[in-house]
Amino acid sequence: MIRAIIETNALLYAIAAVGMLGILCQFIISRRYGQLIREASDMQMEKKDFMKQLRYRYSTNRKRSNENVNISVFVRRYLMDYRYMRMNLHQWKRLAAGLFLVSMVSAGAGITYCFRAELPAVYLQNILWTAAGAAVCTGLTWLWTDMPYKASYLHTELEDYLHCFGAGKDYQEAEAAETEKTRFRAPAVIGMRKKDAASAETKAQRDKRELKANLAKIKEGSREAAADSEQRERSRELLRQMDSQEQERIIRDVLAEFLA
Repeated sequence: MIRAIIETNALLYAIAAVGMLGILCQFIISRRYGQLIREASDMQMEKKDFMKQLRYRYSTNRKRSNENVNISVFVRRYLMDYRYMRMNLHQWKRLAAGLFLVSMVSAGAGITYCFRAELPAVYLQNILWTAAGAAVCTGLTWLWTDMPYKASYLHTELEDYLHCFGAGKDYQEAEAAETEKTRFRAPAVIGMRKKDAASAETKAQRDKRELKANLAKIKEGSREAAADSEQRERSRELLRQMDSQEQERIIRDVLAEFLA
């Protein structure tokens, strides 16, 4: 059966297919790293689930640990727990490496069988060339994707973001606390101002009332003076209309009443 697999070139197709699957896994991981880096670098992250979960977990850990969080360890743990298509990033890397190893082991098994079964050299050469092509393509893909650098860059970007996020959050909390203090102080200040305004208004009203009272007194005195003047004039007119004897009698009666 193994001889039939080798002679029909099924082994070559299997080695190439498994190697291509490993390369595909590397591209998937590289693409996902690129997306996460863009999400971490983007300032408008309201719609990014990756960053939302990061901020939520970081805030929760800060509250649980009384603001003492090792950001480097937290980011490393978060990336370890992060899952993409039901596998974490480390599992994707292991899958790519495992597929490459499977293709190489299959090629090695085919070469070994060719030597033992003394098959024609063409089969051996085909297996060697296929295995070499899969290995070279896998290595070039690894160099092209440069996943170690992307993983390090993403880790650094998340650490920098959390440092800024934590500082910004502390500033917002301090500002909110200051606003809360000012809000509690405001009623007292407002009350004092209202009290001063009421005092000033009362004094102005008192001055106004005193002025009105004085004017009323002056006006009443003017009316009394006018009434006295009118009464005197009327008395003079009555005396002029009387005869001399009657005037003398009235004058004597008035003087007697005044001197009594």
